[in-house]
Amino acid sequence: MYHDLKESGSASDYPNLLGNTMYKTLLAGFNGFPSPWRQYVTIGNLADFKAHDRIILSGAPDLLKIEDGGPYKDSKIKDYKYSIKADTFGRTFSVGRHAIINDDLGGILSWPKLFGPAAVRTMVKLILGLLKGGIDTCYDGKVLFHADHGNYTANTALVNTAAGMAAVSSCKQKIALQTDPDTGELMGLRGKYLLTGTTLAPVARQLIKSAQILPASTNGGGMYNEIADLIPIEEPLIDSAISTTFWAVIADPAIAPVIEVGFLNGKETPDLLVMKPTMASLAGGEDPYGFEFDELNYKVRHDWAVKLAYYQSICRGYS
Repeated sequence: MYHDLKESGSASDYPNLLGNTMYKTLLAGFNGFPSPWRQYVTIGNLADFKAHDRIILSGAPDLLKIEDGGPYKDSKIKDYKYSIKADTFGRTFSVGRHAIINDDLGGILSWPKLFGPAAVRTMVKLILGLLKGGIDTCYDGKVLFHADHGNYTANTALVNTAAGMAAVSSCKQKIALQTDPDTGELMGLRGKYLLTGTTLAPVARQLIKSAQILPASTNGGGMYNEIADLIPIEEPLIDSAISTTFWAVIADPAIAPVIEVGFLNGKETPDLLVMKPTMASLAGGEDPYGFEFDELNYKVRHDWAVKLAYYQSICRGYS
């Protein structure tokens, strides 16, 4: 507890004892932020700050019938690649000596509590920036939503009607019909998630959970719910980072990810560091506070990268 700080024998113990509690608060804020980003990306490991190539292999050609005793024909498999490189993101903050001596635990812990969500928010905004399209290219050198990719619809709004269901079903079909750029063969992808912001989340849930047979159409027939197998994902930052009207169908990132998020040495959570004591008391011992402002100086540091991977795994509805 914080009272251990006041009762500890040395002022230089304060940063370490207080820091343990502060780091737990930082992690609680990071893990508690309401973003499901882990569901719709793949997570990679980056050993250093160098560019790391990710290889995407083309499909294999069909097998050929071999006549008795005849030769086998060689095949070529083409490879594509994208590179991902970690960067460092961070901020510093300070805690004053008076706050510590006054035992203002709530005030002290409020700083790391705020920086935990900020770390997630920074990362997710860049992820969504890539999903919005136009700021980066895919492994084929084209932007994510390009006419050649066939992965978007013509500004179709997501509404809780048969038209809305048809639009989502069309996106599912576009993903299912995606082909390998080298062989032209089907990739075998299937839409898994319906990604929206908070504004459209109720509509997405209603469409997916609608009765299997919708109300009869004018010709007396019914329409099967073609999207009942999709899983709705509500990403609250979409509304501000992209648009309140944005929605997209995404394939399983474990099979073919649209986005890779790479973390330095696989460490997903940010670091919290404190500056070592900068003063020594002439009466003996170290003083942990900064010389000029009488404060403890902390730094939040987070090492990661985001990069586009498979354009075939997403179909955008409206942006």
